[in-house]
Amino acid sequence: MDAKELIPTQQNSIRNRFHRFFFAKEIPFGLAIVRILVPLILFGTVCTRWRYSRELFSSDGAPAPLADIFRYYDFLPVLPGSVVVGLFAALGFFLICSSIGWMTRFSLIASVVLYTYFCFMDCISMATKYSVIASHVLFLLSLSNCGAIWSVDSWLKGRRQNRSLPQYTKYELPRFEIWPQRLMQILIGVVYFGAAMTKLHTPGYLEGDQISYWAMSRYNNPHPMGDFLTMYPIVFSVMSYVALVWEIVFVFIVWQKWGRIVGLGLGAAFHIGTLFSLGLYIFPMISISIYFCFLTEKDVRWLSAQFRRFYRQGVWLAQYFFKLNARIESLRPHHVTAWKSSAAWGAGIVVVLFLSIYVEDRLDLYGLRRAEGRMTLHEVAPELIEEMLVPEQVMRQKDKFLSVDVGTRMVGGWLTDRKSEFMVGDLILVQCCLNPPHEDIWIDCHFCEENGRIVTRVGQIVPRENLRYTFQIYAPEILAPGNYYVSIKSKGKEMMRRSITLLPKLSAVAN
Repeated sequence: MDAKELIPTQQNSIRNRFHRFFFAKEIPFGLAIVRILVPLILFGTVCTRWRYSRELFSSDGAPAPLADIFRYYDFLPVLPGSVVVGLFAALGFFLICSSIGWMTRFSLIASVVLYTYFCFMDCISMATKYSVIASHVLFLLSLSNCGAIWSVDSWLKGRRQNRSLPQYTKYELPRFEIWPQRLMQILIGVVYFGAAMTKLHTPGYLEGDQISYWAMSRYNNPHPMGDFLTMYPIVFSVMSYVALVWEIVFVFIVWQKWGRIVGLGLGAAFHIGTLFSLGLYIFPMISISIYFCFLTEKDVRWLSAQFRRFYRQGVWLAQYFFKLNARIESLRPHHVTAWKSSAAWGAGIVVVLFLSIYVEDRLDLYGLRRAEGRMTLHEVAPELIEEMLVPEQVMRQKDKFLSVDVGTRMVGGWLTDRKSEFMVGDLILVQCCLNPPHEDIWIDCHFCEENGRIVTRVGQIVPRENLRYTFQIYAPEILAPGNYYVSIKSKGKEMMRRSITLLPKLSAVAN
């Protein structure tokens, strides 16, 4: 026998691994879940914008095409208002059809075309980070066979297959090449890696300043924990380092079992944390939904085995699922040909198009048929005109200061033990935080007695690129215990004050 047939070369080994990685055949469980969740989430965003679609995307309103920013004027046509209203409603119809798996491939293709078009037409609110990722995911789903399972398409042709196939193949699910799922996994890994490279060049990210100021605002949506976490900025700094390392290593560790568990677990925790601390709603839902593309056939079989074990232990649960399955089978059409499903799908598109235009016209959102006549422009109040035309106001000096905190320990440039009581002889750290932007500014820190007498005074220039500075004040042992305060001054005026209490230093008692 030839030696070449016995010993595979390294080139063949690499080629075989590449072939198995991209072209191995599996049941598309993960892609089916992504197909169900992602269009459903996008459908919610479409519903909230449909009422304003004429204003946002049509020639009747004030669209903001993305291509205009790069001077590619008239890159895409700006459609009339009624056409936009109908197409935007059709987008919602296609997303729902994609989610339930009805005419899956055509629905996904129509969804990605329309969704991308409307994102290009409104770069202010529609073109966001999650919309870019979601449009790529919809495109990859349209190339896959994600509608082969858990879909209306598979449900409609199930009875015909059960009649034509042998009995032993009745419950076998179809298998397809895994390359669309791999491309989606690589997409997520590359997005995270690129985000990490961007964060490395973002000033104030690793120190936690950027996220801390973000959490103080309501820029995205209300959030329950943002204000609370700003009291502990070291948490943001630690989270920033963890997120950076996770985004860098994600694409390298997620291909193994435990690496996938750790990577996806940290990712889910990170995105859920942004929901509660930064007010991000849609982006975490999209990201966590895409994580299901990492679900393998082995994972589903293990989960199925656990469910069957629980199923066998609960008689009532078995009876419930038996009745539910019988009910579903009774609803399954006995004779549904492919052309009937396609015809119903096409009729649904026509109905949605005309019904949406009719409903928008009857709602009369812009008061064209009001009893008192069309809406007219009113003269602006003189007070508002004067307020708008006043010269630009100079930022007050006190508005440049955010907070002042006192403590004794620092980690990562942040105070970790804010307190108001110190022992005589302690080294007191006074951290002054500033709001951006600010110029190079001289700051005085006065350590004063309760009656205003200055005990210690220090000063420092804080450059414009720094957002905080920490002063060190030594409380000498000759000071009497009592009430004191720290005063932060700029340009001779007090900006902030923090009261502290000095306690007597306890001496060791001899036995």
